[in-house]
Amino acid sequence: MRRAGLALALLALPGAAESQRGARSEAFGTRPDGRAIQRHILVNRNGMTVELMDHGAAIVRVALPDGRGALVDVVPAPGDLAGLLASNRRFGAIVGRYAGRLRGEVTIDGKRYPLATNASGVTLHGGDPGFDRAVWTARAFTTREVTGVVFTHVSPDGDQGFPGRLTVEARYALARDSDTLTLDITATSDRPTVANLTNHVYFNLAGQGSVACHVLRVDADRGVELDSRKLPTGRLLPVRGTASDFARDRPLAPVVKAGGIDAMLVLSGKRTTRLTDPGSGRTLAVTTNQPGLQVFTGNAFDGTDRDHVGRPIMRYAAIALEPGHYADSPAIPAFPSTRIVPGKPLRWHASWRFGRTTPAATDCKP
Repeated sequence: MRRAGLALALLALPGAAESQRGARSEAFGTRPDGRAIQRHILVNRNGMTVELMDHGAAIVRVALPDGRGALVDVVPAPGDLAGLLASNRRFGAIVGRYAGRLRGEVTIDGKRYPLATNASGVTLHGGDPGFDRAVWTARAFTTREVTGVVFTHVSPDGDQGFPGRLTVEARYALARDSDTLTLDITATSDRPTVANLTNHVYFNLAGQGSVACHVLRVDADRGVELDSRKLPTGRLLPVRGTASDFARDRPLAPVVKAGGIDAMLVLSGKRTTRLTDPGSGRTLAVTTNQPGLQVFTGNAFDGTDRDHVGRPIMRYAAIALEPGHYADSPAIPAFPSTRIVPGKPLRWHASWRFGRTTPAATDCKP
């Protein structure tokens, strides 16, 4: 950690490459267990700023220039370590070992492995504590094209009931000349196991308020059907004409007024998602190599959590667009496999590309 922090600090010294551009680190606080947490700050030539932290290998801030020199944070999340630790929302964190729900067990090569479960009898996001509560090891890196941080975490054999010692590397990279952040996750295991990882970042391209006036488009024509416990039935249903139909640009206002959305969509085509805030002109394009996208409009936010300037994060204040595999895939052979064996790692990729169009007047009412 000291070496990573030193490397980041040197990049930020006056006279270092691009002066304040590049990467630097600073103390972010101390956990109740006494472990110090660092925040890692990446800045590109356009002024886009990304802040990451060791706890959960999380994205805690993404700030974009607004055209007048000010930065607008488009990632609603608590602004201090205490707020992030107190929250159960997993703001911006890596989620695993298995993002989504499992039925409390997995069977691998004929052997049944009981898993840690919640009060509903399901394994949610790999159990508690999951990867979002771990302290990851950080290492800075810089190339001609990007600057970033690699986070590493080792999940021991038997963690939350899962077999195999799983080594996870999460590589965040901010492009120097474009407002693009990429995340590449690699996971290797010394035994056959299952894993499904994602990042739980939330976005509000307006910077505050509701995302009801955002417009969403997703390359998906089917969705994963769920039962009463929110476990997949195994059926992939057409979404055309339903609340989950985002095949064309669609304002979120009707979705929000109907209670919001929390659905896994089956990606197709170029596996691209586009989010737009017409009022500010900000856009976000998300591309991935994963088969699905969990779309969640912050339906449970209740103001308990506060953002970096102290504003309560209310219902529909942000939207999560989480690439990954479907829930409970190990129990449904027809679903894409989440199996990992020695020598064949999990490889997860996502790119978040921000842009701007001319702000447009809209008759949308949140």
